[in-house]
Amino acid sequence: MVSSQAGEPPIRSPQAGDGIRAIPLLHTQDMTSPLAPREESEALERQQLAPWATFSSESWERPQPEKPDPYRTCFVRDRDRILHCGAFRRLKDKTQVFVIDEGDFYRTRLTHTLEVSQLARFLCQALRLNEANGEILALVHDIGHPPFGHEGERILNGCTAVDFDHNRQALRIVDILESPYLDRRGLNLTQVVRRMILKHGGDAKRGAEPTSGHTLEAQVADLADSTAYQHHDIEDGLRAGILAPGDLTTTSIWRDAAEQVGGLAEGPQGTKRILNHMLKTSLYDMLEESARRIEASGITSVADVLDRDEHLVAYSPGRTKQHQELGRFLYECYYRHPRVLRSAMSAQQAIELIVDHYGAHPSELPRDYRGRIETDGIDRTLCDYVAGMTDRYAVEEWRRLAAARSLVHLALPPLDDESAARVTNLEETVGYQFRDKALASTALTHASARSDERPPNERLEFLGDSVLGLVIGQELYLRYPDRPEGELSRMKSISVSRTALQTVAANWALADLMLLGPGFRTPKDAPPSVAADGVEAVLGAIFLDGHLEPVRRVILAEFLPIVEAAADGRRGRNSKSELQTFTQAELGITPHYLVLGEEGPDHKKTFTVAAAVQDVKLSVATGRNKRQAEQRAAREALTMLLSVQQGLVPPPEGLDGTWASEHKPSVNPETPGAQEP
Repeated sequence: MVSSQAGEPPIRSPQAGDGIRAIPLLHTQDMTSPLAPREESEALERQQLAPWATFSSESWERPQPEKPDPYRTCFVRDRDRILHCGAFRRLKDKTQVFVIDEGDFYRTRLTHTLEVSQLARFLCQALRLNEANGEILALVHDIGHPPFGHEGERILNGCTAVDFDHNRQALRIVDILESPYLDRRGLNLTQVVRRMILKHGGDAKRGAEPTSGHTLEAQVADLADSTAYQHHDIEDGLRAGILAPGDLTTTSIWRDAAEQVGGLAEGPQGTKRILNHMLKTSLYDMLEESARRIEASGITSVADVLDRDEHLVAYSPGRTKQHQELGRFLYECYYRHPRVLRSAMSAQQAIELIVDHYGAHPSELPRDYRGRIETDGIDRTLCDYVAGMTDRYAVEEWRRLAAARSLVHLALPPLDDESAARVTNLEETVGYQFRDKALASTALTHASARSDERPPNERLEFLGDSVLGLVIGQELYLRYPDRPEGELSRMKSISVSRTALQTVAANWALADLMLLGPGFRTPKDAPPSVAADGVEAVLGAIFLDGHLEPVRRVILAEFLPIVEAAADGRRGRNSKSELQTFTQAELGITPHYLVLGEEGPDHKKTFTVAAAVQDVKLSVATGRNKRQAEQRAAREALTMLLSVQQGLVPPPEGLDGTWASEHKPSVNPETPGAQEP
């Protein structure tokens, strides 16, 4: 035995008959080169790994043939593809035991996966197995989990017609759902990795030959998974206060570790010392027992391993019993604790509502998922959609759908063509795409047009009023840190006033989009308050549909000029209205606006607009939508005309300037209109 530090398990020296070959050093003429090509790495594997390891040079086959990488082995290449895929990144916001919003100090799927990877690499290195292969299998092992962990898997099984399994889902992700390449389907991982993803057997298809057993690297990754989660679940349970060190003394694995390190010291350092000793003892036990089993098995190649359904990587019988006892303790005292079960209840409600809603309204699914319904069926598509969600997104979606249901109280019929056109126009005007189109249609429905199937926008108006006040209040607080409370209240009152709402309603031309009852022959018959209330209803609908950040963007884009005017002691004005007032009074002409161009992607367009009278362009301005560009062009045109009237600048070419002589400004040049964002 090799001596170890006090409190650590003894480390056995390699002995004759351990099944470990004497490896000669690699001698090649290229060893002095600063570059190590792939072939050199493969040759090193041949010299340094055990004969039953999974060699990169024999594992290059993929569903679709690819040219080998000049420097990376096939397993390193697989690992890089997993690290860069979206499903792996989403693990950071997926549950291990606690729902994400419980706190930042508990394990997530991502931190768990990294711990499993670290253990797998160590174990593969010590057993002379392929470290890169063990690492990729550890990294990929949890990407198929839905939100809320194993509880989410159980719920999906119960509310869809799909026999959902996270291992099969992981294979589906790497084969179908993650397809970032133009020339091939999926991530095109090696066949041996694809086969080993199915830890409990099954046909990986796409040319992968079925096997009876699993590679030793896959067995290592599997046992590293259970070892990691048992040990870190103890740590998380202690941190959460669900478990106490005294509770753990009922398990022999904890008692033995505490005795070997000299008893339980006070504080988290003492607990961590016991946990570290437990983990090291388990790992060293696994190494020695696995080496014994491998030697006794008589295997000579990876083919021998795959031909037998036998676990050669394992704990000793005594350590196995201790981990089984620990598993029962964690199930009874941790996983079934009321605090954890509350998370499970939230998961049940969230997933069932999401599946129910999109099952009834598949047209609201994202485009990529809608396109798969015909070939995969609605249940399989719903499983893919939900399983791809993080806990955080699933909770937000659940709250949004629940809020919408409590608002409407009934299933709204599909939108007719007229209502759909109204919603489309609204989306283009405010710069927000609704996921729930019926919610947007409700925001545009005045009480005079209500019916049994068409609720009015009054509840949304109530909600939007609160959201508007919150956003404006926060903006005033942050933007004007030196203003006293009374001044902030005055500015807020102006910014959310009926006049401010009517200004925004006019900018949006919202009166033309409102659905009114037969008492109003045309939108012009409705009082301005109808459209003003509609603004608040639209803001409430955006909040329910997309939560705070989208509605905050819309509010600041529309109300910020009014906020700034209030801060300057002015009330905001409409530049287009002021330009029209000026030109009609002074020129007898109504201005019009020309769209000169638009650039950029749909979500970030820039419009260029000219303000003109007759055929004379007075000014050109840009904006994130046509309305904003028109307002800016109107403001610049009005400023220019006022300067002409005062004799400060000559009139633009083509515009007769005789009207300007001996006239005073009809608009205060100091306040030509509300500034646009």
